[in-house]
Amino acid sequence: MNTLKIALFFLLLPSWLAAQETVDLFIWAGQSNAQGYMGDATEYPKDEEALDNDILLNYTVSGKESSNGDWIPMQAQKGRFPSGHFGPEVSFARELKKAGYHPAIFKYTRGGTGLKRDWKSPGEGGIYDAMVADLKKAVENLEKSGHQVNIRGFIWIQGETDAGDDEAAKNYEKNLSQLIAHLRSEVVKNDALKVILGVDEQHYFVAERPIVLEAQQKIAQRDTNIIYTTMHGLPKADVTHLTPTGLVTHGHRIYRAYTIAVSSSKNDLVRTSFAAHWQYVGQAVAEPGYAVWGTSPVKGDDGKTHLFAARWPGSRVDPGWRSHSEIAHYVGENPEGPFVFSDIALKGSGSDTWDRYGMHNPTIHKINGQYVLLYIANDNYKQPPHPSNQKIGMALSDTPYGPWKKVNGDGLLLDVPADPDYWNHNASNGVNNPALLQHPNGGFYLYFKSEKARMGMAVSENLTGPYVQMPFPVTNNDQAIEDGYAFMMDNLFCLLTTDNHGLIEKGGGILWQSKDGIKFEKRAQGFYPVEAYLGSEKLANAINHYAGDIIKFERPQLLMKEGKPCYLYVASGYNWFGGEAPVSYIFKYREDQ
Repeated sequence: MNTLKIALFFLLLPSWLAAQETVDLFIWAGQSNAQGYMGDATEYPKDEEALDNDILLNYTVSGKESSNGDWIPMQAQKGRFPSGHFGPEVSFARELKKAGYHPAIFKYTRGGTGLKRDWKSPGEGGIYDAMVADLKKAVENLEKSGHQVNIRGFIWIQGETDAGDDEAAKNYEKNLSQLIAHLRSEVVKNDALKVILGVDEQHYFVAERPIVLEAQQKIAQRDTNIIYTTMHGLPKADVTHLTPTGLVTHGHRIYRAYTIAVSSSKNDLVRTSFAAHWQYVGQAVAEPGYAVWGTSPVKGDDGKTHLFAARWPGSRVDPGWRSHSEIAHYVGENPEGPFVFSDIALKGSGSDTWDRYGMHNPTIHKINGQYVLLYIANDNYKQPPHPSNQKIGMALSDTPYGPWKKVNGDGLLLDVPADPDYWNHNASNGVNNPALLQHPNGGFYLYFKSEKARMGMAVSENLTGPYVQMPFPVTNNDQAIEDGYAFMMDNLFCLLTTDNHGLIEKGGGILWQSKDGIKFEKRAQGFYPVEAYLGSEKLANAINHYAGDIIKFERPQLLMKEGKPCYLYVASGYNWFGGEAPVSYIFKYREDQ
């Protein structure tokens, strides 16, 4: 081979390799929210990592626009708006690309279509048959270009139209099961094809005839390769269609469902429906003249439910939480209250100590017959040095009514590490927001928030320490999270945190899971933003006392029973119903969701 031929060989080698690359194909089908009916392309999500050029798209809006059978780079599609429209496939495919896939989205949709009426059963000449025929041509085109095609999954977002008809709703489970079975066995030739299902639970047809929703959930429950995803709380442009923001978030949810479907075992991860279990009960603590924050529950020996909350005079959050916060004790006959003020458990020392100001963010436990109260405090509430001077303390009592005795003389349990090689040495926010967990095999794990709003961990053989901090964070987030609560569930270590900036969904919560309690890399949605549970109408008078642009939970704390969550107590920067100061709220965990 002469020099010129060698040069040409190496010049063409990258293109040849690209052509031989395996394509991960996903079939995307359904009604208007699968299409992205209100996804005005003027709000097409920014492609900051330049991913779209490496994502393939073949789209058809049945009977209307299409890419003419061609594979094109991911982009907004023709129709609906002058600039085009897009759907959840954009954020879904970008997540796949970032995870190392080579995504190809075969999108086949049509708004207002029913499974029984329009898509029809295989062989009946409906949209489904047309989709299968076009899918085969699209796969052939990829193979002719030298690609190997791996059909990875089927996303089906549909059902609202069938829910509008008694007969169609009644037969929806049978019809959808038949469609999936045919696609798997006769088209894809893979009986274990991953399938993601979804329907708008709050659509008025589905609310009237939930049999369609129940059908999708039943299909998912009996097949480990099928996942049902929720659309609860996604913002809408009208009663039916998601806004562009809602479409983007929906795509992220579908991606997370797919990652669970392809995991080695569903039992290794929390079910995607965890967030859907929560049902609003009411206010936990609302005390005239005080702002209330961070309500933590414990069941007392007296059979009553005891709440420990941070409070301070007035309605202004900052700097009150740093300067005048104290830990108040409230008592109720049961977990749903009502709760009445009992006493002040702890307050700032007022003297020259590490906890002179701002006893705040309590978390309460009962361990080995003792009540254990953890908190944060500081010695100077002005900035600077606050918040870098936040530290964690602990106090013990034989009863929830006190008296409380600070451990180790001054109560100090954890400070930032002195070793400059540790991840949070000289952390700008100190160590704060403790979450304590008694290890099943003995000893204690103390989780906390620190530098760059990641969670860290310290360990101790004894409840009162000394606690030795790990030199690395235990969560891998690159965006801020808050307020971890630690617990065991299904033999896994769990952390329930807020999701301030949208690791999963902005304003919601994250349930992190780990097999060893040291590295939390698996995460699912712990709760939705408030609107998903209460609806926009009930929040019409909400007042922002200390929050951003979304009504959300803060400081989640759980009441557990026999290893299962029963109640969730949360704070919020908004008073949801228009009150003069922040209060705390109660949610109940419903097993039937």
